[in-house]
Amino acid sequence: MPLAVEVAREAERRGLPSFYSSEFYDRSAVVTLAAVAGATTRIRIGASIAWALGRTPVTTATEFRSLAEIAPGRVRLGLGTGNPQVIADWHGLDEARPAARLAELVALIRRIWEVGSTPVDHDGAFYRCHMPADPMLQPWPVPEDPASGESRPRILLAGGRPAMIRVAGTVADGLMGLPLCSPAFAEEVVRPTLADAAERAGRERPVPITGMTICAVAENSWQARALAATQVAVFAARASAAPLVAFHGFEAEVAGIREAFARRDMPAVAAAVSDRMLDELAVHGTPEEAWQRFSAKFDGVYDEPLLFTAGKGMPEGGFRESLMGVCEAFGA
Repeated sequence: MPLAVEVAREAERRGLPSFYSSEFYDRSAVVTLAAVAGATTRIRIGASIAWALGRTPVTTATEFRSLAEIAPGRVRLGLGTGNPQVIADWHGLDEARPAARLAELVALIRRIWEVGSTPVDHDGAFYRCHMPADPMLQPWPVPEDPASGESRPRILLAGGRPAMIRVAGTVADGLMGLPLCSPAFAEEVVRPTLADAAERAGRERPVPITGMTICAVAENSWQARALAATQVAVFAARASAAPLVAFHGFEAEVAGIREAFARRDMPAVAAAVSDRMLDELAVHGTPEEAWQRFSAKFDGVYDEPLLFTAGKGMPEGGFRESLMGVCEAFGA
């Protein structure tokens, strides 16, 4: 938590536009963002992602309304279901239709946010919520988007597979892209799917993408490559990566990654990621090299790019170095 606050302050000092926090079984995105909100004044803050199914709709709406009071006009609500293990084993839910549940949740959160003027009477396929209008509820803080007058946080839905991308295109304010994606896959698969869903829903404007790209920055190029390759391997080994793996023909690399994981040989895991695979899916190197790789391959791919730096399995010193390296490479 102290490191998150330190990095957010450094990112704001260097003029970076946003700081997003993920969530895991040892870290709350909401609590992290509250700490960051209190320590910064300008930078946009968001969840990438908050567990959508681990909270009730009222809890989610309340937590992010509170964040918007601390940081008016700066909050993004990134929601995701997590993988099947997260849904079933962590949250103890038997959910066969996570995409449909998420679509209902988004609409309900928006209604709860407006309970100051309109009662909530909802009996849906997944949620039941009844709340009388509360005229004493304090109005929203400074509008999120002064041009449109929207005061609530924008809701971004995480998705990499067609079903969830379509839900985002239908009901969300934006798509939160998953960490493992290439510019070609985003352009040829993700955007057309998102646009088709938006068109079918009668939406007039394109749905923006807040996309994550794995990024590792270190003093030594080889060290940064190993860090980036390990993260690519973690996501590539998951079943959710199958469409991307097939699109690029990375089946041989994934077979090697899974075999190395089975032996718990982490150096071999990183080595199984080919240079072609790493170049398509990640940014890495010294601060200058990372900036050059991003500029050459990933600049302009997403409406809002996020540089994803994971700390799982890294010593705190190395994690801090990588995060500060990102601020140095991409800040003013």
